[in-house]
Amino acid sequence: MEESFAPAVSTISSQDRPAEIRIFISSTFRDMQDEREYIIKHIFPELRTICRQRGVEFTEIDLRWGVTAEEAEQGKVLKICLDEIDRCRPYFIGILGERYGWVPKLEDIKKDPELVASHPWIIPCIENGTSVTEMEMLYGVLENPAMADHAFFYFRDPATTKAAFTESDPSVAAKLTLLKDRIRTSSFPSRENFPDPKALSEMI
Repeated sequence: MEESFAPAVSTISSQDRPAEIRIFISSTFRDMQDEREYIIKHIFPELRTICRQRGVEFTEIDLRWGVTAEEAEQGKVLKICLDEIDRCRPYFIGILGERYGWVPKLEDIKKDPELVASHPWIIPCIENGTSVTEMEMLYGVLENPAMADHAFFYFRDPATTKAAFTESDPSVAAKLTLLKDRIRTSSFPSRENFPDPKALSEMI
C-alpha cells in the first residue's frame, strides 16, 4: 500500500525511557482464550519477577479483555489497539490458530475521524476485508523492520484445533494462509505447531 504503516522511529534515548517493558499480545479472540489465560497466569508472573529483580516493570497488554462495549460501539476498538501497540514498542507477541479474526465494517471505522486521519492505510485494508488481527500484525511488526529481535510469532497445530475454530469460508481461510506465509518468510522468528496452552507458554 502507498501509505506507510509504521510510525517514525522514536528519538527518545534509552536513558530517558522509563524502566518498563510493555508487551502487546495479538491474536484472534474466541479460539485463543485458554492460551491467553494460561500465559497470563503461569508465564508472565515469572517474567514479572525476573524483571523486578533487575529494576524493570513488566506489563502485558491484552486488549481483548479491556475494551468496553461503549468503545466498541463508537468504533474505537482499532484505534485503542494501534495506540497500545505504539506504547508497547518494540515488544510484540502474535499468536495464530485457524481463525482469521474479526473484519470491521467501513461504517464502524468512519465513526472515528481521528483514526482515519492518522492512519489512512486502514481504509484500503477494510475495503480488502483485512481482519483487525492482521492489521495489528502489519502495523505492529511486519511493516516495521525496527521491531526485529523483539517480536515473536506462534502458530497452533491445526490438528489440535477444534472444528468450531476453523475458518469454513475458503476465501477467508486463504487470507489466513497468506498472513502465516508472510510471517514465515519475514525476518521475524516464528514457532510452529504448539499443541496446547502449556506448550505455547514453554515456547514463550
